[in-house]
Amino acid sequence: MQLPVISNLRELSPASRRFLVFIAFNVVSWQCLIGPAMILLARHIDMPPSWVGFLNSLTPFSTLLVVFTAPAIARLGAKRVMFTAWLTRNLVMCGVFLMPLAIQYGGQIAGWYVLMGSTLAFCLMRALGSGGWFPWLHEVVLEEERSIYFSGESALTQLINILVMLAQGLLLMGDPGVGRFLLVYALGISAGFISLIGMSRIPGGKGKAGVSSFREGLLPHRAALSDRRFMVFVITASLCFSALSWFGAAYVLYLRDALHLQPQNVMILSAAGSFGILLTIRFWGRFADHSGSGRAMSKALIGHAMGALVFLGLYPGAPWTIYALAPMIIVMSIFGAAFWIGAHRAMLNYVEEAHRVGYTNLWTIGTALTLGTTPILAGLLIDHFGMWGFRVCFVIAGVMGLGCAMACLKVVQDGRPIDFSMKWLLDPALPVRTLVRIAWITVGLHESNQEDRV
Repeated sequence: MQLPVISNLRELSPASRRFLVFIAFNVVSWQCLIGPAMILLARHIDMPPSWVGFLNSLTPFSTLLVVFTAPAIARLGAKRVMFTAWLTRNLVMCGVFLMPLAIQYGGQIAGWYVLMGSTLAFCLMRALGSGGWFPWLHEVVLEEERSIYFSGESALTQLINILVMLAQGLLLMGDPGVGRFLLVYALGISAGFISLIGMSRIPGGKGKAGVSSFREGLLPHRAALSDRRFMVFVITASLCFSALSWFGAAYVLYLRDALHLQPQNVMILSAAGSFGILLTIRFWGRFADHSGSGRAMSKALIGHAMGALVFLGLYPGAPWTIYALAPMIIVMSIFGAAFWIGAHRAMLNYVEEAHRVGYTNLWTIGTALTLGTTPILAGLLIDHFGMWGFRVCFVIAGVMGLGCAMACLKVVQDGRPIDFSMKWLLDPALPVRTLVRIAWITVGLHESNQEDRV
């Protein structure tokens, strides 16, 4: 039995494999600079949860800048714009190393501003280049390879996440000081510079000399805005990502502040979640190919929503909490990644080649609005209501996720027709059958994973 990342690499074209090489180093950089370690560092210097919510929102909100970078990407090309932005983002993140001096001379609040400012600068520079990501990906990855590519990308990402998080857990053992957190940042910035070498080897990403004005560069957005089916999909998917984010924005804080886990234990649990994704993501990719993105998105959301509601029972002091934490974080990670594959597969299938910058930018903007707003709201709830704030986040993730799961079936109908009659909806066996199918897909026993489909 091969790991999914190995089998997927063999099925991809050389151009797609080169994109994955770039992503490999980019993931190391991302996990070290914008991952759970950032949240743990923020709480280590006593940054309030509401501030942490704003810190988490910087990445998605900054991507709203992509609409203004469309003309530059169209004229200069995705490759040139992304290379410049990725180089600059690594340079500006070096400002975080001023944190010890800031805390020494200005106190903890000065440290908050250094972390917030460095992260903001990093996110802004990333946003200036990220508008080229999906158009370049759409150009490089062949249509028949998309599910294979995204499941392979996710498997590779999780394999690297496991290694990075375990390494971070070792670095942050015991009661780490700011210096050890900054060592994590140093590793991330170094990996970011190395990723530029991989990016330079990816083919394509060239601009069009005919695009000369800002207005002309925005024309692809008009075409995407007039595509009603695509806009309904973007709104639906954005709400789905918000449902996922209500849990994602709260769970690291919950592990640290409510359950009082040490940083190394948080990183080990996160690595366990990545390991679960690594083992199962290929199965979900094949299911999306077999049954359609709509069904994959819906079933993944149902699994994630039910898991969020289960977290209500994992309260501090309960004898079962410590034993249930790892299995629950693993399944939540699996369903979150499965939804990501289904949603991005569906998005690329909506994109028109002639207007791919406009389509992918509107996708980025729509998801950024919900992914940016949700962590802020979650942080404010947790800051003001403590344990009840966490509970509200889990309830919203569960109820909203179930509603969005039904919406996915209606909006993304790219598989076999679905019976939406009242007889089907009121079938008492439907919830049980659905949960069994979700489990069947996850462990690889669904018919879509039969060997004759390879």
